Amino acid sequence: MRWDEIYVAGLGTWLPEPVPVREAVEAGECGPEWIDDFGYEAVRIARERPGEPWTAPPDMAVAAARRAHERSGLDRSAYSLLLHGSTWFQGLDIWPAASYIAGRTVGRTVPALDVQQRCNIGISALDLAACHLKAGYGTGGAVMVTTADRFGGPGADRWRLRHGNAYADGGTAVVLSATDGFARLLATATVADNGLEPMARGDEPFGPVSRAADRQIDLTARGDAHKAVSDETRTNIRFGKAMNEAKQAVLDDAGLSMDDIASVVIPATGRIDGPFQIHHLLGVDASETTWEFARRSGHVGAGDWAAGLENLLLTGALGPGDHVMLFGGGAGYTLTAAVLEISRIPGWATGPAAA
Repeated sequence: MRWDEIYVAGLGTWLPEPVPVREAVEAGECGPEWIDDFGYEAVRIARERPGEPWTAPPDMAVAAARRAHERSGLDRSAYSLLLHGSTWFQGLDIWPAASYIAGRTVGRTVPALDVQQRCNIGISALDLAACHLKAGYGTGGAVMVTTADRFGGPGADRWRLRHGNAYADGGTAVVLSATDGFARLLATATVADNGLEPMARGDEPFGPVSRAADRQIDLTARGDAHKAVSDETRTNIRFGKAMNEAKQAVLDDAGLSMDDIASVVIPATGRIDGPFQIHHLLGVDASETTWEFARRSGHVGAGDWAAGLENLLLTGALGPGDHVMLFGGGAGYTLTAAVLEISRIPGWATGPAAA
């Protein structure tokens, strides 16, 4: 879908300091393969100091959203929707995290929805937000998109949840506006193959309550169970086909080619076995992606793309006129790509605080 007059007006994150993976290896929390094979150097882990309260994921999202709102320069009356995405427990069962976040950021009368599609919701929510804005909802024309996750406890050990993905903690926020912003949203494209859903389910039966309090969630085991009863080569072909379709669709709608893309924000998942990585399929060099940032942050669930884009701006990697692609996906399987055109470098990315 090509978009006209949809802008990125604000961007914010709440990210803890990165912890060197070497420290986790020395502490026996994980093995050296996270460095040697998967390529991680550090992972962002929320660790409270003695006497400090535990920071719940929705509070991470609130902090990120407040920063994004302040940076946007918009009035709170501009917002007509808040979308919140996550991949893991938000602190309470059967509870509307999005309403909590909205009430502390964009206002108590702004509709707030929790949206889910695993890691992909960080990008696909931008597609939903753009649709909302073009439909003419609200008076000021703005949508807040937040994400937040915190991994740990007995259910979701960041090092044992999924082979090759070092899950990180943090919250992110993006403000889309129908009036103005530092970047234009040129196009989005989402491709789905729901037949790949068993990759995330395996042969694990459904149950009446979550098993996370009693045993470790093992996404790797689910994936292995699926491989045992499927054609892995055919699965990889389907996955690659969907990735290529999403990439090409967004480029076509934006009227661009990969040669026009200055940088690609990719998922902060670890290196996969074999010589081919995601940048090969995208047709760019690894240096043209956010891998160097990703390997020093870890996989912030659905927040990789907002965090990666913020890092590109803060490090001066983008300039006016540059095109940046956000590219990723989530179990289900859905893949979403978005293309932005940088109109100007926002003031918050050029001052002393950006260093």
